[in-house]
Amino acid sequence: MNTLRFFPDQTHENCYVVSVQYSDWPYIVRAGFLYGNYDNLSRPPAFDLKMDGQDWTAVNTSSVDDGVPLYHEAIYYVGSEYPAIKVCLVQTREGDVPFISSLETMIITDGLYGEMAEPVNNPHAAFHLLTRTNFGGPEIRYGGGDYDDYYNRIWTSGATPKNCVNVSTTPVVFDEIDNYPPVGVFNDSISAVNASNPIVLTVDLPPLDGPHSACFIFYFSNPNDTSGVRATRIYINGQMNSTITFEGPTTKVVTIYPIDVVGPTINITLSSDPKSTLSTLISGMEVFTKHDLAVPQPSNPTYYAPPPSAAASELLIFMYSVLALTLSLVVVFYRRWEYFF
Repeated sequence: MNTLRFFPDQTHENCYVVSVQYSDWPYIVRAGFLYGNYDNLSRPPAFDLKMDGQDWTAVNTSSVDDGVPLYHEAIYYVGSEYPAIKVCLVQTREGDVPFISSLETMIITDGLYGEMAEPVNNPHAAFHLLTRTNFGGPEIRYGGGDYDDYYNRIWTSGATPKNCVNVSTTPVVFDEIDNYPPVGVFNDSISAVNASNPIVLTVDLPPLDGPHSACFIFYFSNPNDTSGVRATRIYINGQMNSTITFEGPTTKVVTIYPIDVVGPTINITLSSDPKSTLSTLISGMEVFTKHDLAVPQPSNPTYYAPPPSAAASELLIFMYSVLALTLSLVVVFYRRWEYFF
């Protein structure tokens, strides 16, 4: 991510309209930002993102360390009435010039993300990603390897909380499970140091206009070298929402939706059930918030970009729609877990 496009002219609407090949499908939409002090001002800007005319999120490029890209991602169902995705950058503070380094769209096939991607349940809704974390292991994304993510999702490496340790949990049994997470997520986990200690996680929320429904997805891998009972209770903001019991080496995915949340922080606690003799552990986690978007009005989408003078010396906006579509359709017909073991 070594190039960007910036938008100094705020008299025009600074938008990209990405036409999709297949409508009536959910898509992952991801925008990337890497400031890199391209303007020699040492002042990372803040601005807003909109999707199909509705507020998406606030972008604050000073919230990450220099040289580290910032991503904003959403799952969005694209209907047949407007087979395109419109993403706009909006100046919110005088002197802060919006910019973008990458824009990606990836079709979601195989029934990933269940209710979130189902238009009957969530017409014209976008699910904004708050976190997608690989606990106990490195960052995972698409790279062509056996343990990489074939849907081009980015799993950031999570910090190890207090009273927890990193453990190896390479699964012996890898059943067909929800959302087809990469095997690399299950190779490592974090575990409480003993059965009496919980795992405490926090997720920061962006400013919201009130309570929003949230979707929590937890990924677990129970290793094969365990003897005893592992049972875990999941609490979200102090309310118990689920109990999971592991029997033998296995992988599990637990989805909890909907849960109403309001900022600034979501508190998640994983604690051992009283019948558990083993400490609790977790391999990965995703959290999304739901935002309703109005039905797009334009019937003939067009692409707008500012004149060449508004571009950095080397300009490249990455559009991965074709690549991601090809990868996703291949996965539909290829049971990739068959060659992992």
